[in-house]
Amino acid sequence: MSAAGTPASRVAAASASSTIEALLRAWETAYSASPAERALGLLAAVWPEYDRSHWRGLCLGDRDACLLLLQKGLFGGRLHAVAACPACGDRLETDFDAGEVCPLPAQMPTPREPSLLKHRDYRVYFRPPCSDDIDALDDTAGQGESVALLLQRCVVSAHCGREAVAAAQLPAPLRRRLIAAMADHDPLADLQLAVECPSCRHAWSASLDVAGYLWEELDDWAQDLLAEVHVLARNYAWSERDILAMAPARRRFYLDMVQA
Repeated sequence: MSAAGTPASRVAAASASSTIEALLRAWETAYSASPAERALGLLAAVWPEYDRSHWRGLCLGDRDACLLLLQKGLFGGRLHAVAACPACGDRLETDFDAGEVCPLPAQMPTPREPSLLKHRDYRVYFRPPCSDDIDALDDTAGQGESVALLLQRCVVSAHCGREAVAAAQLPAPLRRRLIAAMADHDPLADLQLAVECPSCRHAWSASLDVAGYLWEELDDWAQDLLAEVHVLARNYAWSERDILAMAPARRRFYLDMVQA
């Protein structure tokens, strides 16, 4: 744990004007970036004492747990999800607490050490995928090609006896065991929500894109905040810095007077 305090204590201070400006800068910088880079930029804005290599090295489940903690600190712990039933097409809406789908970290997670998988004469050291691994995938590639690239990136070393073996040369049964082992070592990398349609009772699992959800919330917040700055700056000739330094209640008071 760093001297800056627990992850929760840092997020609790996220309403400070300096953090608001940092989040706005992160939002502006990440606006045209990939989803993985957006996630890393938001985490670095709130926890600047950790460099990008720290966030890049986190497995996806640990990264998403930090993102959910940030979501809770900025916008509250309740998440609102909307989905269409794949059976009847009805629109479903549900609310749930972030902690119900992912334990929120009490201490800052760190990149994990490689794990060992033994298979006959093979000894393979591997790690679960991180943000950079997902960012490296080609959206147009097939599933087999994507799996092969993930193995190439996540296999730290592999030997058959004393002979080094490339990830692409590992036998198919071992590759399948590696994929299963990576999932077992990071079970929160693919968060699934159990959903049941109240109309037709069809049940299915829906993926929760934590990084995408937080980005949508932040994007709405940033655009609303900049709209408030625009109105107050135009009417009072105040600087953006002065407006952002105001408490939200005071800023709303001035907006109400302008719009009266």
